[in-house]
Amino acid sequence: MRKNAIIMGLLTMLVIAGCSSGNSADKVIAEVNGKKITQQEYDSRIKLISNSYKLQQQAAGASDEVIIDDKVLPQIKETAYNQLIMMKLIDQEAETRGIQLSDEDKDKQLADFKAIQETGGGAEAYNQVLKDFELTEAELKDELAVGLLRSRVEKSIADNASIGEQQALEYYQGHPEVFKEGAGMRVSHILVDSQEKALDLIKQLQSGADFAKLAWDNSTCPSKSQGGDLGVVNQDTPMVKEFLDAALALKAGQITDQPVKSEFGYHIIKATGQRAERVIPFEEAKTDIIQQLQSLTVSSFLDQLYQQAEIKDLRQK
Repeated sequence: MRKNAIIMGLLTMLVIAGCSSGNSADKVIAEVNGKKITQQEYDSRIKLISNSYKLQQQAAGASDEVIIDDKVLPQIKETAYNQLIMMKLIDQEAETRGIQLSDEDKDKQLADFKAIQETGGGAEAYNQVLKDFELTEAELKDELAVGLLRSRVEKSIADNASIGEQQALEYYQGHPEVFKEGAGMRVSHILVDSQEKALDLIKQLQSGADFAKLAWDNSTCPSKSQGGDLGVVNQDTPMVKEFLDAALALKAGQITDQPVKSEFGYHIIKATGQRAERVIPFEEAKTDIIQQLQSLTVSSFLDQLYQQAEIKDLRQK
């Protein structure tokens, strides 16, 4: 799960990685509103996505060496091209909005990333990321900086949309079917990378340790910030089968006495209580609705930015 999270996080960053020499630094393969994208940038992005693809396949259980074949490579190239286009558009939108990153911003982003890797995977985890993605620390810093810049641009777009309680209420009233919640079991979990660690945590829980605190201190899932709480699950919940089967087999108050292995790692699952079918109250749903509407606003804005841009594809066909 640790490597999976790193892969997905780096894949979503729209940035140019790598550094090469020669004519590729000068050859232009695209223009976005007059701003050039070079062959060097394109090649570097292809390399990054290729490495990410290989790691994803390995994390999914591929036993043989992962080869980028003629079926996969065109998809990777197109992904690289589209991401570089969007990166240029983000740069331009940041400039329009007066959004800049300081050296302190970039240094902190790198330091925070390094701390997260080492906390979750030990002292060598950070160096392993650099090795897996074939990045220098300076290149990784650039990756993280562009990801940070995009997040600030998106926040600016969302803030300017001024989506508040009234818009959320209108959505809530207009989509009643969305807020019907089936009966099910409310569950929490702790996700770790190894069976040994999971077994140790189960022993601590059996000795009276607090589940929420162990989740906060050890889980690699974002739900750790809610003490591992995942909400209510039932047979229709879109979760991996191994997890769902184990969760629904528990009675309220029970904790799995053995780790549950899935593609994400090893889960320790706790059933916290049965809940009947209900309609989620507006006050409970309000924050999520606002965030969802903000996300839709940002996506729509970026789509329009892409559609309205003057883009010249200069790649050799």
